[in-house]
Amino acid sequence: MTNYRARFQMMGTIIDLVVYHPSGEQLIKQAYQQLEHYAQRFTVNQPHSELMAVNRNAGIAPVVVEDDLFQLIKLAKAHSEDVNNPFNIAIGPLVKAWRIGFKDAKVPSPDELEAKLSLVDPSNILLDDATKSVYLRQVGMEIDLGAIAKGYFADQVKCQLVDAGVEHGFISLGGNVLTIGDSPKNSNRAWNVGIQNPLSARGDVIRVVPLKGFSMVTSGINERFFDANGQRYHHLLDAKTGMPIATDIASLTIISEQSVDGEIWSTAGFLSSVAKARAYIDQQAGIEAVLVSKRGEVFVTQGLTDQGGVIAFA
Repeated sequence: MTNYRARFQMMGTIIDLVVYHPSGEQLIKQAYQQLEHYAQRFTVNQPHSELMAVNRNAGIAPVVVEDDLFQLIKLAKAHSEDVNNPFNIAIGPLVKAWRIGFKDAKVPSPDELEAKLSLVDPSNILLDDATKSVYLRQVGMEIDLGAIAKGYFADQVKCQLVDAGVEHGFISLGGNVLTIGDSPKNSNRAWNVGIQNPLSARGDVIRVVPLKGFSMVTSGINERFFDANGQRYHHLLDAKTGMPIATDIASLTIISEQSVDGEIWSTAGFLSSVAKARAYIDQQAGIEAVLVSKRGEVFVTQGLTDQGGVIAFA
């Protein structure tokens, strides 16, 4: 069976696509164009994006957006208003204050953090279903879709490929993995996806997860961080304190059918301890997790079994 592969850079990350289909080359080109279209509209890193129009009008006026962006903001707002978890799309002002992942990353002053904390309340995002408009009630508010957008993009690419007749495929947006069907090449007929050991050098895999049609998304304190004042600061921020989340979790991998759910829960499940996170995720239908503690221990939710080197569905 012929397969077509592509690797390219976009959205500040490496994207890998594998498609088994006679028209695979054309389908990959279409997927590239689709991703480019989303990246231009949904990002805070492009001054003229659709999302930045919303942010620029914070405290000034509602902004009408396309239906897909409106629905994604609506979904993200609903999860952001759950006070039990750290997922929050209104966290943009805090992200900008820290600049983690950029060369000018710094620890904000207590006064700066206090000022930013007043701007991260997701209930101040007002949505109008009739007009598809988004209004941020306070000047200085900013929506940041960084914790959900890539999952949404992956799901949309998969939909387009499946509609075109693709039965076997692999989509990786910077480690955010979504599979189509099974893998014709592997003896176990699965896409065998590794979980990076968050306490070791890149490329050291702590577990392998065989996927057939499922998504896998990982968040970790090792992904983006910087050192200052003899301390390490990671990029997963707590909107209640303004500081990086204090936790004994080193990485959290979510396995789900839809990649957008994986994106949401890889942040929403990043609680103050492995025990709390595992209990919380066990309450969520269709969501499974692999957690690695700061001591290097591996834990799984009820729907999974840890077989040593391999994680399987229970």
